[in-house]
Amino acid sequence: MSARPTVLWDLDGTLIGLRKRTFTTLMPGAAAWVFRDLVPPHRFLPVLRRTLRDVRANDTEHTNTELMLRLLGERTGIGHTVAASRLTRLAEVEFVRLRACFPARPAAAATVRDLTAAGARQVVATNPLWPLSTVEARIRWGGHDRAAFSYVTCGENMHRSKPRLDFYRELLDRLGVSTRECVMIGNDPGNDGPATELGIPVFLLGARPADVPPAMVRTGLVTTGDHRALRRWLDIEEDSCSSS
Repeated sequence: MSARPTVLWDLDGTLIGLRKRTFTTLMPGAAAWVFRDLVPPHRFLPVLRRTLRDVRANDTEHTNTELMLRLLGERTGIGHTVAASRLTRLAEVEFVRLRACFPARPAAAATVRDLTAAGARQVVATNPLWPLSTVEARIRWGGHDRAAFSYVTCGENMHRSKPRLDFYRELLDRLGVSTRECVMIGNDPGNDGPATELGIPVFLLGARPADVPPAMVRTGLVTTGDHRALRRWLDIEEDSCSSS
């Protein structure tokens, strides 16, 4: 395809697999473990839940990571510097222990490689609640070359989060592209589908038409299907490495 659009990739459940139930059980425990000598888990976990909710609603000039650190520092009484140190340990040590929650998806890796060979610009447009190190770790675990992606969203470089339209507006502004010059590939109608409200075509990998809200269907910008359907949507020739 000539003049390929910029491809915005969701990460969890799209570029890599996600054992969601296991992860959502283990991740809060890992966070509580890192802060346990400073804040008892029974006190820390409600603070963490409240803080993540407020970061998702970030409407400040702070990046998501800056806001998370400020709120955690204030609400636990440990201060910004100590909160930053513990968040780094959570991201670089404890998070790595959860690698089994993120199985690789060879079909996704093959599609990324083929788009790279075709000269397409690719971006990881994951929900930017956590530090860059956790995003880059998952990219590696998925069997992807980090160099394939010209930009990666993360807590340190974004001020808004999915499913808010301002997340997509901020990302397009950073990339310098219009809605007509990009496509979004995700797996979650709730988080990835809203991009259609800005006029961005969206492919929902693994979703069924019945999973898509009627309002999104009416935009005519949502496509659902498996990896083969995705490759056709991207105008990539089928080959042996994508058939498994």
